[in-house]
Amino acid sequence: MNNQRPMFINILLVVLLFLVVGSLFSAVVGIVGSLLWLAVKILVPVAIIVWLVRTISGNNGNCRRRY
Repeated sequence: MNNQRPMFINILLVVLLFLVVGSLFSAVVGIVGSLLWLAVKILVPVAIIVWLVRTISGNNGNCRRRY
């Protein structure tokens, strides 16, 4: 089994491998980035609303916690 490829084929395969891996990495980073942006876009207004409700309702000492 003396199946050796020419050098330019090996170089071409390595370049193609880098292109494919780079494209996949770019897609994964794009998806993760957009998910993080969506989470921040949703969580920041929710945090502001929770903070406003707690500030407006106040803490008058009548905590009725049900466990």
